[in-house]
Amino acid sequence: MKKLSKLLVLLLSLVMIVSLFAGCKPADTDPSDDDGSNPSQNAPSVVFPLEQPVTFKMGVRGEKDYQELMEKCEWYKYLCEKTNVFIECVVLGSDAVGKLNTLITNGTPPDVVLGPITLSSSDVVDLGSQGRLLSLNKYLEDKTLMPNYQRLLEAVPEALKKMTAPDGNIWSLASINNSPGTAWESALTVNIEWLKQVPGYEDGKTFPKNPEEFTEVLRYFKAHDMNGNGDATDEIPFLMVSSSRSPADAQANLQGLMQLWGIGTKDGDNDYYVHIDDNDVVTIAPTTENYRDCLRWVQKWYDEGLLWENFFASVKNAEFSGIHGNEVAKWGFYNGSGWHYNGDLPNRNQPWRDAQTIVEPFDTGYEPHLFINPAVTGNLNAFTVFSTCKNPEILLAWYDQFLSVEGTLAVTYGMSNEWERYEDAEDYRAYYEQYPTWYKDENGKYTFPQLELDYKDLKEFNADLNDKKLADHTVWGTVFNLNAVCKGVTPEEYLDGSWPAAESSSIRFKGQWIEDHPEYFDYNVWPRPYSTAEEAEELVTLWPSVKRVIGDWEVQFIKGEKSLDADWEEYQQDLKDAGSEQMIEILQAMWDRVK
Repeated sequence: MKKLSKLLVLLLSLVMIVSLFAGCKPADTDPSDDDGSNPSQNAPSVVFPLEQPVTFKMGVRGEKDYQELMEKCEWYKYLCEKTNVFIECVVLGSDAVGKLNTLITNGTPPDVVLGPITLSSSDVVDLGSQGRLLSLNKYLEDKTLMPNYQRLLEAVPEALKKMTAPDGNIWSLASINNSPGTAWESALTVNIEWLKQVPGYEDGKTFPKNPEEFTEVLRYFKAHDMNGNGDATDEIPFLMVSSSRSPADAQANLQGLMQLWGIGTKDGDNDYYVHIDDNDVVTIAPTTENYRDCLRWVQKWYDEGLLWENFFASVKNAEFSGIHGNEVAKWGFYNGSGWHYNGDLPNRNQPWRDAQTIVEPFDTGYEPHLFINPAVTGNLNAFTVFSTCKNPEILLAWYDQFLSVEGTLAVTYGMSNEWERYEDAEDYRAYYEQYPTWYKDENGKYTFPQLELDYKDLKEFNADLNDKKLADHTVWGTVFNLNAVCKGVTPEEYLDGSWPAAESSSIRFKGQWIEDHPEYFDYNVWPRPYSTAEEAEELVTLWPSVKRVIGDWEVQFIKGEKSLDADWEEYQQDLKDAGSEQMIEILQAMWDRVK
């Protein structure tokens, strides 16, 4: 792809800047709605640029010199000029809570803390109950203050419930920046070129209709040279691997497979196999018949050698990546959190990845409940304002600028005159240039051309460019590394083309599949809500014990060392002895508050 001239890039940048803050009105509002409910119909609470400059102190976890980095960020410099708002970074180090407590004691807390890895949910609830944090309820009721955040809440209304603390206050804003295409982690996929070689599936549109047919396809994959490399023994019929790559933690991405057995769940340290049925009853999947029936089939596949031989091995990430990145296809079905499309950077040179296709759910006797990870509603504790902040309206309106589509593009892809540091190299030897980063076409759609990587050695550059070596547009993403808290994209914007994404990308592909198959998806899922201090203290003790029992028994069930019939009641008693019933009672109380 030819690079556009620097003159064109400059013109596009000027157009972008003028359009972004034209008239100092909030971005991304629809003027067609005249009933007063749309923020654009009312006078904004805060108008930029401010007549007088305002500076806020922002607490950020880590040790980097964020102030220097941020002031070399083109987007931040642009916002300073257009809003008259400035930020002073407060470095919180690795023990962010400890540093914050010291600052609070000294009477010098920051105005705001950025990022969900800085404050945990229990930290936020605790600080809120002490009166240290500002309740954001009334600020969210003002539809004009943060029009872009309101746009995100309208797209994902579950987020408002999710970020409401047990006392009814919203102590911290959640980030809302994902599409269902990224939040649906564990789609069962098949190499369609393999499947078309199986008798009865030649049309590429037919899929197994039940576990029996699925098993027959796995057997065919195992018995034939599916990838045509002359070796009929290197095929992996069904690639599954324990999610931690450790034999002590089976998990095995079973949460994705169990969706076909009617259990919409996601495993994890904080919500291991939590399941909510259609009557709002909370349980954990390993206590259900659905789970047991699913494991019967997994045990069968394991016994016949249809699963990856390293299913319970301690697998290095490099080895696992090699299975996916080989030029020759290695697997038929895959069930896991990754999506290895040829559009992804590690596999962009493996065109066979285009053969990866989502499998239509087969009939297990249960209604499929395909799970949308609550990440679609973002990360909790993204933007936490302290009660000592003197101008919270201005601070929140400033933050809202990041959440427009234009602001998100600038944070994600940078401004057109920026350089990006390569692989975080401290000596800044290699960079690449992007011309242009993005622009709005004649139809009003945002366009991001295919990224052209042009690696350079700074020694070959004109010395004048040394001043740009820290102009890193990823300050708000990579450098801060705070789960994209300064971005805002709705699910619809991925699908309607407002947000630039390649047609072959997993976001667009899976997002469209979700849109076309709404009957399969379960949105009544565990949202990882806030807990009270007492609940959090109990769960910290209960989770590890229950998880250990589940992991140990899963390995024994799947390997056939324990019987899913004769030993089932003993397993259930072990769960109860570990505190499963007490844990479920706490989870039920948390869910009742959310509902």
